[in-house]
Amino acid sequence: MWYKIVEKYPDGKVKTLFHGVNRSRLLPKGEWLEAEEKMVRDGSCQTYYLSGWHILKSKKEAQEYMKKFRKRLELLKIVPCEAKEIRPKAHSNAPVFLAKRIMLL
Repeated sequence: MWYKIVEKYPDGKVKTLFHGVNRSRLLPKGEWLEAEEKMVRDGSCQTYYLSGWHILKSKKEAQEYMKKFRKRLELLKIVPCEAKEIRPKAHSNAPVFLAKRIMLL
């Protein structure tokens, strides 16, 4: 099991923090979702990497990583997920991994 930081709304909708798939940030539960793999830049706009779903190994690591965010804090939640085709996020100083496919549980 892996963990993903998401925005969870009072109406139950779960969304990605930034980019989505097929122009939608909405994340359905119980469906395998495939990342659009392309070269993107990190938040500092300096490092390029192959995109994927950002995931973390443990809930504790996700809680620590979540402290980096400053906006929409009341919406941020950690949700468990399954993941496939996982790789470390290169050049990251955080314990973040990237997955080609995820399914929210």
